[in-house]
Amino acid sequence: MKRALLWTAAGLVGLIALAALLWGPRTMGLAQIGTGYVAKQVCSCVYVAGREVEACRADLMPSMDPIDVQVLRDREGVRASLLMGAVERTALHHAGSGCTLH
Repeated sequence: MKRALLWTAAGLVGLIALAALLWGPRTMGLAQIGTGYVAKQVCSCVYVAGREVEACRADLMPSMDPIDVQVLRDREGVRASLLMGAVERTALHHAGSGCTLH
């Protein structure tokens, strides 16, 4: 019984590792798209529309739920990060042109 349980646990760990190898790059690409979208939308909301971050957060829910957003007042931009900073995108405001990702 113990041996079967050990083999089952080893098989599950192997499947998780295989899934991470196969889906990891795709997941990181999707995370970059999501954080970029949030950074750009919040930048436009704050600097173009002149709204507060919390109002922007309410508009973008649930896409903003797991993403940490930081307004960079000194650079007129917004930094969005996911997975404790592993994925990070920044959007900057350019007067007269709006916001762009960097």
